[in-house]
Amino acid sequence: MNELLERLARWSLLHPSRVALRDDEQTVTYRQLWNRVQGVAQAIMDSGVQRLGLVGDNSVAWVVADLACVRAGVVSVPVPTFFSPSQRQHLVETAGLDGILLSTADVRADEVAETVGGGLWMHRLPVERELSVLPPGTVKITFTSGSTGTPKGVCLSAAQLGRTLRALDTRLSQLELPQHLSVLPLATLLENVAGVYLSLFRGAEVSVPGLASLGLSGSSGMDSQRWLSEQNRWQPTSLILVPELTRVLIEGAESGALQHRGYRFLAVGGGRVSPSLLRRAEKLELPMFQGYGLSECGSVVALNAPADNRIGSAGRVLDHVDVHVGPGGELQISGSSFLGYLGETPVDESHAVASGDLGFLDQDGFLWVSGRKKNLLITGFGRNISPEWLEAELTQSAGMAQALVFGDGEPHPLALLYPGSTDNGVEDCRQAIEALNANLPDYARLSHVYLLPCPFQNIDSTAVTPNGRIRRALVLESLESWLASAECLSTQSIEQPQPRMFAQE
Repeated sequence: MNELLERLARWSLLHPSRVALRDDEQTVTYRQLWNRVQGVAQAIMDSGVQRLGLVGDNSVAWVVADLACVRAGVVSVPVPTFFSPSQRQHLVETAGLDGILLSTADVRADEVAETVGGGLWMHRLPVERELSVLPPGTVKITFTSGSTGTPKGVCLSAAQLGRTLRALDTRLSQLELPQHLSVLPLATLLENVAGVYLSLFRGAEVSVPGLASLGLSGSSGMDSQRWLSEQNRWQPTSLILVPELTRVLIEGAESGALQHRGYRFLAVGGGRVSPSLLRRAEKLELPMFQGYGLSECGSVVALNAPADNRIGSAGRVLDHVDVHVGPGGELQISGSSFLGYLGETPVDESHAVASGDLGFLDQDGFLWVSGRKKNLLITGFGRNISPEWLEAELTQSAGMAQALVFGDGEPHPLALLYPGSTDNGVEDCRQAIEALNANLPDYARLSHVYLLPCPFQNIDSTAVTPNGRIRRALVLESLESWLASAECLSTQSIEQPQPRMFAQE
């Protein structure tokens, strides 16, 4: 990461008036950016804080805060805006934050905060218990969305992030990408590293407008027409997309709503994208390239590129890591590993990370990811969800007798339910799901549920084990026929079209 700071200092001298950052309110040159980073970093060091949470929507101030933490040598902890209040509280407590940085727009009137310059304010937090010991060398803690609902902190080092940055720069060395637009939350490691860090490392311009201004809300809410309109307005040369944004961009190009065609590189991550969708992009001459990565590996592990692309694969492995296939076909990744999970025993950076994904390397070195070792779902917005977690909520909190959650690749999870009591009519079920959704993080809220008229075992006697557990694989193999026996109920809290899983392409 020192190399990134060195580059910023260099650009501030060589190209002082070149635009580095833009948002809805301001434009900042490289000289101004470097001056702000140094000023905020000094204020952070003077404050004596050790672990700072970065709070707020995408903005120039957020990027300045992040870089200032690197410069000051304190641990930064991005706080995703889409986390629920309980998840945010869990993050603050487990990370042992003793302060948070906010932009002027995010400071509440009743909040005691001190200005640190650069449009930023620091709110000190009382540390009510002894700080958890971090692995030596930790500079950033990135929290996953929490497949079980409880976010997990991944401790990363400057060396690891630097390796990822250099490897990405090498992979894309033949491309000039002068204008990057951040359309994912900056608290997302993929956007943070491969979007902002890489662009600034290369002396490019990064636009970081508030996500609401782009038509995005939370982690999974979207006004597609607004989002496409903003693409036409900002006219970027590069984006990092999750599967749902990929679909919207392609459909916008097909319908004519997307007029901007100046893209040079559209990276797709956060979940699997069907080869048929990528072929549609190819026909439209949209330069869309799929990749693969893990937070534990500092983000990107493999990436397709214009001169080296194989649709359906995740691309060639970057030169800073090694990937091999372990027992049971699980991908094992070494060469750039994390320091450990927050609150757990530190691990050696040289150890191999068990990805939990199944896959293989073909004879030409392209990585193919075929599925997940466990039942983890990844939504179209790149959020990880354990179906067992939501199934427990449905049966224990919403009063359903049986529940099976599915919807890998859908914008929101879906569920096949047997309500149980004959008293549970359609409207009662709707109200129960609405009440449950209100207490879930936005990315985990159910958009549609399918109500069975009888227990699973009455439809197929082999669908349930003797101890009452639903045989997931068996039901999913013939899911369409199961759904044909059920009544579809859409929730009012999430306005979504019918799930696309059975739509004709």
